[in-house]
This record gives sequence, structure tokens and C-alpha cells, in this order.
Amino acid sequence: MRRRRRSSKSQQAESEEMFSLEQAAAALGVSRSTLYRWQNQGRVQGFKVGRQWRFKRSDLENFSKMTHPSAASVNVGDISEALSRIPAGADAVDDVSLDRVLPGYPATEEEKAIERLFRGILASAAKDAATDVHIDAARDGTTVRERLDGVLHEAMRLPRSAHGAFLSCIKAYAGIPLDQRGIPHDGRFSFTMSDKEYDVRTATIPATYGESVAMRLLPQADTLIRLDGPHGMSDRDLAAYRRALHEPCGMLIVAGPTGSGKTSILYAGMLEAIGPQKKTMTVEDPVEYALPHVTQTAVNRKAGYTYEAALRSFMRHDPDVVMCGNMRTLESAEICAQIALTGHLMLTQMHASSAVEVIARLLDMGLEPSLLSQSLIYVSAQRLVRRICSECGQPDEPDFNLLSPLAEQARVGGYQLPDMPKFMCGAGCDNCRGTGYRGRTGIYEVLEVNREIQRLIARRAPKEEMEEAAVRNGMTTLAADGLRKAAEGITSVAEAARVVPSNGD
Repeated sequence: MRRRRRSSKSQQAESEEMFSLEQAAAALGVSRSTLYRWQNQGRVQGFKVGRQWRFKRSDLENFSKMTHPSAASVNVGDISEALSRIPAGADAVDDVSLDRVLPGYPATEEEKAIERLFRGILASAAKDAATDVHIDAARDGTTVRERLDGVLHEAMRLPRSAHGAFLSCIKAYAGIPLDQRGIPHDGRFSFTMSDKEYDVRTATIPATYGESVAMRLLPQADTLIRLDGPHGMSDRDLAAYRRALHEPCGMLIVAGPTGSGKTSILYAGMLEAIGPQKKTMTVEDPVEYALPHVTQTAVNRKAGYTYEAALRSFMRHDPDVVMCGNMRTLESAEICAQIALTGHLMLTQMHASSAVEVIARLLDMGLEPSLLSQSLIYVSAQRLVRRICSECGQPDEPDFNLLSPLAEQARVGGYQLPDMPKFMCGAGCDNCRGTGYRGRTGIYEVLEVNREIQRLIARRAPKEEMEEAAVRNGMTTLAADGLRKAAEGITSVAEAARVVPSNGD
């Protein structure tokens, strides 16, 4: 009897237009695993035909309607007015092509206006070379801000009534559940503009007046910096980095706050020093750019695939070079140091304010001084500073209260201000949107670990003693490199003072 009922149900399903698992996933714009999970949760109804899952078109359409953004309350005129204020212009909006197709969306005029606004904001961010877009709801409306050269600038304001539908549109394209608003979510999508492809990492979080969204734009690998390109390293620092990259083993650590270009400089090093002759493996959170000849994996904490688990498994794959996206715990630090000591080149990064602070933090975490001194061969710290706009740059007389303490820090850090510095500032123009800056460059402090530094690490010498020894051996500190770039007219004294840690903190 049961067999007859199953057969009848299958026959009824097969009498309608059916989709395979792959076709249904493509129609909904999700992965096969996501659709399979939804089916197990009962959110999407599927039928077993033989050994294969099949899905009715009508069921998929109903599910799509339930999860699509509701734009019924949106005023199309308000959205059109907001769209007209986008600096990128209408032509740029039409040039944006999203990678994901949402069945049946957009259908209404309101949905079309919201979707066009979404593409317009992406077009504006791509044209301005923004790294991030932040969308935040307030009592009187929604603010859209772009992070340009490390600083947030307001791009537009949206009417309060549009916030829910606009956020739902973003979440739908990013593959974020629309029916779970009380918890943070992460998602991802891609778009193409002017033949350039962008990956967009999307994060949402509940807030007082509606969910807040942050989107990070990642132009694909053709925009990666290279060591023979404009990265801002001095000849001395670049030579030290290249020497370390060509060592057969040892640990290289790059330090700095979030958004200081640590991953980019590590990628640049790997692009130059690593080829098909070497087995290179990375663990990242997440993988930001695909690199040639490199096996890249992403952390998956829910599945137990942590940095530590990945690093242990790498050793069974006979790597020559290993890169760890972040060294946060004593366990990961010990594994990285052991990898370096056992004949591998180990590249990693940390959040620390200076090169010497990296060493102090590792020792404070409990890493054995002898293990650190024997494995570490290179450590650097970096920041990104805005460059003076090439269109409106003009000579500057910096504020003495800014210049004096920075000059003293630089003198202690290995740089003496010349008698005739070429200080510059930007007056503000259309090219830089009135900021006086356009583009960014790096400032660095690079410490090569020689025998003297090894001895200081082994006996846990104070940070001040290590920094004095490093400067004596040729290192210039962040303050020194920042002031040097200001004196050469690359950036301003105010910008260097903004990003350089005061008194090495």
C-alpha cells in the first residue's frame, strides 16, 4: 500500500514541470548544499523520483515570492531622486551586472527602483575606488557611506520607508536569509562593471532602527599590488623583504591594524617569490583573492576547521611555503614557529602596533623565547596613508604642534628631517571629491632578525632595548617613514600624524 501511494505522489509530481537539484538551485540563486539544507528544513518542498530530488516550478515560485524583498511601501519618486544624486551617473548604473539572478525579481516598479538603486550604489563605490560601503538606518532615514582611502564619506541619504526593501534586496543577492533578522549574518556576491569583476563580502547586524549592512568590495586579482609596483616600501625595506622571501625556511610576520594592507603585501611577496616549483598553501578567513600555483583554504569554525587544524593538516601535504591569515593564539604561534623550524617558509600576520611589539606580544602569550628567536627571520609593521591629490596639491606649512612631536619620534626612529622639506597639502578639487587626497600608499618599519636581535629575544629584553638595537642596525620606524613621505610631498604631515602610533603605542 505504501509503495502505491509513493508511486502516485511521484506520478503527480512528474505531471508538472520539474527541476533537478542543480536547476532548482540555479533558479533560486543559491548553492546545491543550501537548497538541500532548505529542503531538509521543510522550507522548500522536494520530491524523490528514483534516487534523484525533483522540485516543482510552482513550489519554487511560491518560495521565491515569500523570500523576495517587499517594496510595496516604497515611493518610486523618492528612490529615483536618490538615484539621481549618485556621482557615478546613470550610465554607470546600467554598466553594473550582478552575478546572481533572482527568479521573478524585480517585477513591480517599486522593486525595479530598489534594484536599480542597489546597482547604482555599487557603481558609485566601484567608480570611486571605495573599499567598503556602510548602510545604517537612523530615526529620520538611511545613510549610505563609502570608505575612500581609509576614511568614511557620506554618499547619500535614503528615505526611511525604503530601508527594509533596500536591505532585503542586498540580502537576497548576498544569499542571506531574509526571515532571520535578529542575528548577524554573512554573505557574498559578485558583480561586473566596465569589464572588471568585484567580489563583495556582506555582513549584517541588528541595530536600533533597522539592520546595518557593511559591504567590502574586493576587485579581482589583476589589481593586486606587486613588489615591483607602487607599494611605498623604501629600497632598504624592499630589499630586506625580498631577502626573507627567498630564504628556504623561517617565519615572516607582517603586523598592523585591520585594513592596513597586511594581506596585500603578503600576496605581493608570494606572487614574486612563489611559482610552480614550490608547493604553497594558505589558510585564510576568508580567501580574498585567488593566487596562481597556490592551494588556498578558508577557515570554517562551525566544521572545526580552524587555523590550527588547517596548519596541522598542511604538514601532511609536503609544502614548501605556508601562509596563515592570522596568528591569534599561543597554539597557532607555536605551530607557525615549528613549521618554520622544520624547513618551511612560514608567512603570517598579527594585529600589533609596531615590529618590536610583535615580539613582545608573542612572548607575553607564552611562546618560548628560544623557539621564537630561532624561527623568526623578519617582522614588519605597516599603515596606509592617503596620498596628496595630484590635481590640487600645493606647498604647505604644517602646524608646529603636529610637526614637532612627529619629528622627534622620527629622529629617535632613524630619520632626521632635512633642512628644506617639500611639505604639501591638497586644496580639494573634483578629482579628490574635495578631500585633498587621492589614493593611498604604505608606511613601514622592517626589522631583520640578526644575531643581536636573536640574543635580545632569547633573554626577553625590554621593547625599548630591542627597538634601539633594530634602529642601530638600519630599521626606520613608522614615524620615521611617515615623516619621510611627508617631507617628500607624498602625503601631508597631518595625515602621517593621524596614522602613526604616538610614542610607539
